[in-house]
Order: sequence, then structure tokens, then C-alpha cells
Amino acid sequence: MIEDDLTLCELVGSFLEKKGYTFIHHNSYEGAVERVREVRPDLVVMDLHFPDGNGLHLCKLLKDDDELSGIPILVLTTRDYPVEKEIAMTSGVTDFFHKPMDYGLFANKIDEILGDSIEITFWGVRGSIPCPGSKYTQYGGNTMCVQVRIPAQEKLLIFDAGSGIRTLGNRLAATKRTVSGRIFFTHAHWDHIQGFPFFKPLYSPDNRFDIHMPPQMAGNTKEVLLDQMSYTYFPVTSQMLQARLEYHTQGHSVQHFDGYSIQYMSANHPVETAIYKIQIGKNKVVFCPDNELSSKKTDSDAKGDPYLNQFDEFVADADVLIHDAQYNLEEYAKKRNWGHSAWEMVVERAAKNSVKHLLLTHFDPDSEDEYLDEVAGEVEAMAAESGLHAELAREENTFRLPTKPGHQK
Repeated sequence: MIEDDLTLCELVGSFLEKKGYTFIHHNSYEGAVERVREVRPDLVVMDLHFPDGNGLHLCKLLKDDDELSGIPILVLTTRDYPVEKEIAMTSGVTDFFHKPMDYGLFANKIDEILGDSIEITFWGVRGSIPCPGSKYTQYGGNTMCVQVRIPAQEKLLIFDAGSGIRTLGNRLAATKRTVSGRIFFTHAHWDHIQGFPFFKPLYSPDNRFDIHMPPQMAGNTKEVLLDQMSYTYFPVTSQMLQARLEYHTQGHSVQHFDGYSIQYMSANHPVETAIYKIQIGKNKVVFCPDNELSSKKTDSDAKGDPYLNQFDEFVADADVLIHDAQYNLEEYAKKRNWGHSAWEMVVERAAKNSVKHLLLTHFDPDSEDEYLDEVAGEVEAMAAESGLHAELAREENTFRLPTKPGHQK
């Protein structure tokens, strides 16, 4: 949003973020084109009049720029001069809204413009152990769980079942509707499976789930998951899971499901761990919450690393990369070979591989909100240098990825 009224920016931003959109604002004419070029938004909402410039001229600059001309523009204005509207529409503005606007109509227009979107919701963003308390409210304290919603697809698609899956399960149970879907586990470390017994839809006989996990030394997918529900460790037995469950050992080859395909490569982590690549039409999403990008002693040693070459090929040109960012470089130097990455390494690698959107996650339990706020600023600054969009994931926030033409039915 390009708007000099900070109060309006706050109101519109709060409204759109509640709907799951990511909102970014710029408050002056000066630097607006550069900011749009940096952010590459799916939509620009803007005023027509600024203390330091003319909005009609700004519209023309955006539409005359070959790299930015495809971005739709919505105008918010208090003025109602027909000539201004005519000039703006001629320059390529999509629609006009007058202040104060009807927020419902405004939201409907945005949904109409952006069309179908893949929705990626984070229900847990922590690694190692859940972190309750006031210092973890902004980013969240639950361990890994991510839901991917595919347009026109009713079946659930869930990745990992850390403690965050409990909140998702409660939301689903509250609807009292029958649910079905697939849960893909990256591996069986506790922070990725501990929420499984607390996922309420598993206790309804009307529900059905397919459960996937890479091969584990401790047994097959069913044995590994249900061992944590044995009498010694848990008061609720696996026999109480009433949903129809099918367990699968996930292979490396591409598998095709209803509306998407999926494959995995092995992560650099102490046990067999999946990096999942989900192909949805022409969109590619990579889920990689536990992965060490390099365990070499020096950066120069890492340049010829066969694993990194394989990783680069696997994630190249991904629309979204969700990646482990447990440490910074200073912390990582003391924790090589622990199976996790420094965020600086991840941003650099994502930019190298032309990733479009990088969502960092799996935060260390000692990383409190104040520290992560600092990291978020550094991530944004580092990513901007290479034109990459990168941000820190937040619990219960949704990232929307507009689908490209060629979406699978």
C-alpha cells in the first residue's frame, strides 16, 4: 500500500492480515517505485495525492515499467473527479474505491483480482521443544506443523505433527465436519511427531488419513508413530485412534495425488529426513524444516560439496522454500554437524537458486521474540540485496501464493 495516511495504512493492514494476506506499506511518493520493485507485490493499493508527488504520475511510472506493469493497482481516494479516474483507468488502474470504503467490497475485489491461491499456514514454527510464555507470543512457541491448502481441494495436506497440530485439530473439530487428507512427516524426532496423539480428528471414525514418513531404522511408519503412545509413555493407547488410518513408507520417486505431486530428497540431518517438494500445477513449494546446508569446516570446503549440489538442483526456482533457520552464523560455528542451518546461509543459498519466496522457520527454543525481530530486519535487508523476498514464519499466519496458469485439477 502506497499511502501517506499512517492511520489508514494501519486499518487496512490489520484488516488484510486477518484475512491471511501479507501487508507492506510505503508512506510517500518518493521511493515508491523502488519499493515496489524491491517487494514485487501481487497487488498495489495507493492514493492519488501525496504531499511530495502525484499519484497519477506514479501509476504511469509503474505501468510503463516492463518489470512492474503486470502488477494490478487499486486506487483509494477521497476525490471524485471524472477526469482523474479516466486518466488513471487509461494508464492501467484496475479499479477505484472512495474513502471511506466498504471493507467487504474492498476485500472481495482483492480476492477477485488475485484469484486462486495456494495457502501455506504455519501452526508451529519451533524446533526442539515447545516454548510457552510471554516472550514467544509474536512468532509462536509450538513445534513444527505446516498446512498447505490447494485451490478447490477439500482434503487436508499437512507436513509434520509437532505440538502445533493440536491447534489445527481443535479448529477442525470445532467445525464438526468429516475430514480427510494426508500427513507427511519429515522424520521422527519428537518435535515433529509429539502433537500426533493430540490431533482430535484422529479420534473420529468418520475421518480418514494417509500417513507418510521416510524409512526409519526404528521401524515402519506405523511402528515409529505409535511407539510414543505405548503405555509407558502415554495414557491414551493407539487403539483409541478411531479414524481410518493408512501408513506409508515414503519413497524418493515422484508420487501423484489429487491436485499435486510430491517427492523428497534426503536432508543433511542425523536421521533419514525428508526435504519434500510439492508440485501444484506449475507452482513448486519445498518444505525443509531440518537441514544443515553445510557441515564443512570452511566455506571453501563447501563449494564442491555433492550434497549442496544436489540440494541446489532440488530447490532451484522454487516458488516457496520453507527452510530451517535455527541458528545464526556465530551459533552455527559451535554447532556444526547438529543437522541445522544458520539463517545467513539459507538466505544466500535461496538467492543463489532463484527462489522467489523464502520462509524461515524451526527457530531455536532460546530465540525469543525480541531477538527474532532483530533477525527479521537483518533477513529482509540481506534478501533485498539480491531481490529475494524472505521473511520469518509466524504461528497461525498464512502465506498466499497465487497459482500460475496451468493449475492441476
